[in-house]
Amino acid sequence: MLNLTSIPKRLCIIGGGVIGLEFASIYNSFGSEVTVVEFCKEILPNFDRDLAKRLRTSLKKRGITFCTGAAAKSISSGETMTVAYEEKGKEKSVEADLVLMAVGRAANVGSLNLDDLNIAYTPKGIEVDGNMQTSVPGIYAIGDVNGLLQLAHAAKAQGIIALEHILQGTAADKSSIDLGIVPAAVFTVPEAAMVGKTEEQLTEQGVEYKAYKSFYRANGKALSMDAEEGIVKILANLDGKLLGAHILGAHASDLIHELAILMSKEGTVHDIAKTIHAHPSLSEIILSASE
Repeated sequence: MLNLTSIPKRLCIIGGGVIGLEFASIYNSFGSEVTVVEFCKEILPNFDRDLAKRLRTSLKKRGITFCTGAAAKSISSGETMTVAYEEKGKEKSVEADLVLMAVGRAANVGSLNLDDLNIAYTPKGIEVDGNMQTSVPGIYAIGDVNGLLQLAHAAKAQGIIALEHILQGTAADKSSIDLGIVPAAVFTVPEAAMVGKTEEQLTEQGVEYKAYKSFYRANGKALSMDAEEGIVKILANLDGKLLGAHILGAHASDLIHELAILMSKEGTVHDIAKTIHAHPSLSEIILSASE
């Protein structure tokens, strides 16, 4: 997709995860007629459902067609390509000039001769401990190859954890980096970003929480940028301690880090409310939510 020299008139993307949606947004802005076929009931299955629904609505307004709860069955090609899928028990199809398969990635361990070294691995990737060390002492595995979290910034953090252990040995058995707090972003228009737990996860775990929300349309900077579409949602326990944060809107991938830092320091929404934010700025949306 990155090497195409022409824009497909009709593009069908199988998979409504991060990569699928980013390419959908990109090619929609280029002028392609984009259809996304997603197996789950909602796009971005790992994101907060409220945020995912809002993003789908926004992208739909921009002209992207979504088929959710749809299982792709086959791809046939002739003069054009046809993707056959099943949606709510009905057989349907979509015509396209190009089809992008964006249904996930897997660790590429086939050529590493891991069995010869007795390094333990599964179909998900190489098994590692909390220090990124494999089953063979002195050999470490970081990034996509261990299958823990397929994000570049997570790989960098894992590299630092491994380095700490290599240099310090048992003195570094517990790294200061918390891999449980890793922000994720979707570079669509508008952007989406999250860190920590979703409402669905908290409900499933029986955790009592409160949701704090504020909207871009009430923020002067967003209005002046013509970017009034969006929301900030902060999830906290009854004492105000942050459990998760979710942002949809302009610069969401930048704003999420204020909340990620606060989570890493076990901060509360009250800490945000007591911190002066510059005016006018998008960060005031976070302040408004905390208030």
